[in-house]
Amino acid sequence: MIERKCLKCGNWNGAEKFCKICGAALAPDEIIKEEQELKRNESANVAPDKLDLLIQRARGSKYFIVRMLFYSVYSVALIVTAIASFFAYLIVWAAG
Repeated sequence: MIERKCLKCGNWNGAEKFCKICGAALAPDEIIKEEQELKRNESANVAPDKLDLLIQRARGSKYFIVRMLFYSVYSVALIVTAIASFFAYLIVWAAG
């Protein structure tokens, strides 16, 4: 028979998934689920960066010139990244 000790209250339990006294998770799969839920809640409560806010505002701006400036800078960055990736591929390919 499996005996599990609760990490919160110290009570010994049988093969239950949750503690009889405090209700804390005892089974490994339940503990992992709780940790994932906690991480998901923490990431949802994080405020976006200032750069992210600027990008969102520029992308959805009501002014045409601001949107065109955003998409032109975005296109240039995409092209530069593609060229850099191509050169990195050539260097790795040449090294064998």
